[in-house]
Amino acid sequence: MSALIRPGIRYGLFAFAIGYVFGLLRVLVLTPALGAWLGYYIEFPLVTVAVFALGCWMGNAFGQGRSLPWLLGLGVIGVVTLIAIEASLALVVLGQPFQAYLQSYNLAAGHLFPIGLAFMAVAPMFSRFMPRSG
Repeated sequence: MSALIRPGIRYGLFAFAIGYVFGLLRVLVLTPALGAWLGYYIEFPLVTVAVFALGCWMGNAFGQGRSLPWLLGLGVIGVVTLIAIEASLALVVLGQPFQAYLQSYNLAAGHLFPIGLAFMAVAPMFSRFMPRSG
């Protein structure tokens, strides 16, 4: 079981780090130049592709000989880890109200975060289409 949980947690940690760097660039560069929403919509595909590539790499590195459900488990654990970190920072450290935090999941309001999480969850399964080394 730890053969799945440990890489899944690493996936979530690395994905959070990628999102943090892209978010910082959005806030410092894109938002002042282009506005909040345009900055968000430019950043979203970039961070999603970077996290998707990470997920493919994680699946390739840790999922050799593993089943598709195992690879999906890797992705889901990564997503749960990312949500746990992000929720902890937003709600506990930054003191964001719970309702405001939930808005980041509202597709109807234009928030794309759930789409990124879905791509993150399935990315390790796409490692099957990558050449394996060794």
